[in-house]
Amino acid sequence: MVDAIRAAETQTSGEIRVVITSRLVLRPEIHARRLFAKLGMERTRRRNGALIVLFIRRRRFVVLGDSGFDEIVGPDYWQEIAAKLSALLQDGRKVEALTSAIRKIGETMAAHWPPDASNPDELPNVIHRE
Repeated sequence: MVDAIRAAETQTSGEIRVVITSRLVLRPEIHARRLFAKLGMERTRRRNGALIVLFIRRRRFVVLGDSGFDEIVGPDYWQEIAAKLSALLQDGRKVEALTSAIRKIGETMAAHWPPDASNPDELPNVIHRE
């Protein structure tokens, strides 16, 4: 998955992060928003970050985009990502599900925010676990 993040980010100035949590979280959406802030996702220059949080114990996930991302895509985009992620997760294909979502988000980022000359990797390309 880290390779998928790296590959996606070479085509864009956008940033993608993934968190896998085994914590029992009662309100995944709220927890994901807190993680978004904690991980510094809103500190990218173009506000073009995306976060995928997989809640293992709840068998749920949340996908969030920063304000710059949300200005470009609508709710249908996130529903499409969620539907594909959900289908693959239900089949037990976690790595493929996350990799597919990373790839799709990366393609969207590349179409709207191509890399520029400086294109720093603003956030680490790691899978966070909690």
